[in-house]
Amino acid sequence: MAKISKTEKVSVTLPSKLIAEVRTLVPRGEVSAFFADAVEQFLAHRRQKAAMERGFGAWKGKNHPDLATPEDSTAYVRTLREAGKERIARLSS
Repeated sequence: MAKISKTEKVSVTLPSKLIAEVRTLVPRGEVSAFFADAVEQFLAHRRQKAAMERGFGAWKGKNHPDLATPEDSTAYVRTLREAGKERIARLSS
């Protein structure tokens, strides 16, 4: 669960059914931490979604003709993986 150094008390209104389920699943004394963790995860999801929306369309096919097909992409990823394996082998020896 989330570690909170500074807290602030807030009041929120939630459906009774939702609160009942939380009370069933979350031990007494851990409800605030549960909600803090849930909100933290949800905000991370929202930030990621916003970043993806901002970046949508940044990739232009005309700038990467070498990756025009799925097979091209697969070959590119294989090349990266092999280079990584070679680098690890060099570092290990």
